[in-house]
Amino acid sequence: MHASHPAPQRLDRAPDSAAGGCGKAMQDTLLLLLPIKRASDIIYGARYARRLQEWGIKVSVSLLHVTSAPLHPADGMPQLGPSDGDTLDLATRQMMHEAGLYLSRTQIVFSTHIFAGELLFTILDAAELLGCHEIVLPAFKPSPWQRRFSGTLARRLARATRCATVLLADTDGMSGAPPA
Repeated sequence: MHASHPAPQRLDRAPDSAAGGCGKAMQDTLLLLLPIKRASDIIYGARYARRLQEWGIKVSVSLLHVTSAPLHPADGMPQLGPSDGDTLDLATRQMMHEAGLYLSRTQIVFSTHIFAGELLFTILDAAELLGCHEIVLPAFKPSPWQRRFSGTLARRLARATRCATVLLADTDGMSGAPPA
């Protein structure tokens, strides 16, 4: 009987550190993914990012808007005309532009992304593809319905995530874990 060789050790990150994020080499910048449905959603994540910057942490924000996947209608069924898709695309681009203006005023480095697909899996895939360390969702307070929706999505994301930490940010930029 002979002993096998020990498995090679990873040197690109500390053993107990999540800063490497999905096997990527350590970075000096925290990568945040901010999924937004409407332009007002950016306030929560932007204030969280600004608070991190105030604490001396470099951040880079990826804005993500998820549109529904294009339908493949059966033969003989009516389809959306090109003008309908252009209107939606124009509204989405305008919203992302407004969110980008808000971030540029706060001098936060950002990029914008528009993906189509199922909301939960598209957010998770985008976080992994972009190498994001945290997924920051708004922690709505105004109505029980909004709190329930954001909490439900956050719980589902937290259960299914492969690498990013899911956080809820309030209007003051303070974050917390999704409700259990």
